[in-house]
Amino acid sequence: MSSIDDPERRYQLSRDRLKDADLHPDDIDAALEFLDAINPDISTVNFTGENGERETKAYGTLAAYAQALKRVGELANTPLVEMPDTRAVNAFFDEIGSGTHPDVKEGGYAKSTLSQWQSGVTKFYEYHDDLGINHTEVVVKRQPKSSVDERDMYTREEIQELRDAVNNTRDRCVLELLLNTGQRIRAIQTLRVKDVDTDEGVYYLNTDEAGLKGADKNGSKRPLLGAARPVYDWLKDHPTGEPDDYLITCLPTAQRGTAGEKLSQSTIRSQLKKVAKNAGVDKPPNPHNFRHYFVTACKRDYGMDESTIKHLIGHGPNSKVMETTYQHLTDDDHIRAAEVAADMREPEEESPLTPQVCPTCGEQLEPEAKACPGCGTVFAPDAKAAEDQIQDDMKQSYAETDPEDSDTQEKLDTLDEILDDPEVKAALAEKLGED
Repeated sequence: MSSIDDPERRYQLSRDRLKDADLHPDDIDAALEFLDAINPDISTVNFTGENGERETKAYGTLAAYAQALKRVGELANTPLVEMPDTRAVNAFFDEIGSGTHPDVKEGGYAKSTLSQWQSGVTKFYEYHDDLGINHTEVVVKRQPKSSVDERDMYTREEIQELRDAVNNTRDRCVLELLLNTGQRIRAIQTLRVKDVDTDEGVYYLNTDEAGLKGADKNGSKRPLLGAARPVYDWLKDHPTGEPDDYLITCLPTAQRGTAGEKLSQSTIRSQLKKVAKNAGVDKPPNPHNFRHYFVTACKRDYGMDESTIKHLIGHGPNSKVMETTYQHLTDDDHIRAAEVAADMREPEEESPLTPQVCPTCGEQLEPEAKACPGCGTVFAPDAKAAEDQIQDDMKQSYAETDPEDSDTQEKLDTLDEILDDPEVKAALAEKLGED
């Protein structure tokens, strides 16, 4: 497995390079102590944050800090542990940012690179507060949060074209997991067979793996929604089926790879590109684009509250992701509402996550269907709306039967009585609304 896919291994490699770098010995010792202090798996040395509690970082962040301290140490004429004051630290970053530093290319380093290095150095000085550098005064050139480019967003028709272009159960499983969960590629890549429960329609983030970027901090249980049947179909073809093996692994017919081992992220991305090419869809088939599609559907088409959306995709309640990355949704909502009010457009009722055909029972689905009227498979994240639709569709199915069919009419009357029971309604809502 590539070290790129394993944050812990990537960190260890970065730490080793830092340890062996041609730096002042005191800088190396101070940097390694700092990294150990924020390593969640080391307890011999701790870093107490401003809130008085121990602060740790994920392995991906640790790797970035190790790389930053190594490169800054190589460029700085003065060791980090001997910097006279905060002004000297900022002056150094100004030099490498502008390109006036003798060892830096003309034009200097990009703001994104500087921001990463400055963040690592700032945290380093926050830990080593005895060095006389005020970490709060180290200037960090933050990059503005990028928003979603609406031109890259998939349409419902393009999603269906991608679905039609998939030619094996594993790739269909990957596509539907990305579409229906909004998770990052790392979360999907690290799922094990035992982490998915297609009977209950849920999955559990693999908290034994690093690199989830905090997605598991809100709990690990999430709904599979429309991915439940594709996951079930792939499990039947899975080369091992062993509970502890990875869900997304090589095909049974593969000539290379080890059955049960996780696919690399580069392989997953390559397969998605092949699907997009076969479908004739020229928009970026990267996993994050499917994440954006999911969030957009939840917010714009299903009207979910932002706290629920953030929970589903793994952001904490204080995250600003909806105000930054998905700002376009608020703008679109206002424009759409104004145009509907002015009779310039019809209200949109399509369910963007709903396929043309139910993968569970083969029922043809209407574009606005949030659940299959044939088998009850839920496709929309707003489970309450799906519950209402299931009730209506089931009643309608019975109502359209022969009036002389007394058995069916009796079932209909019984169903009405059951659905009128508040306890049954509450249980159904709870079942469909499980996270």
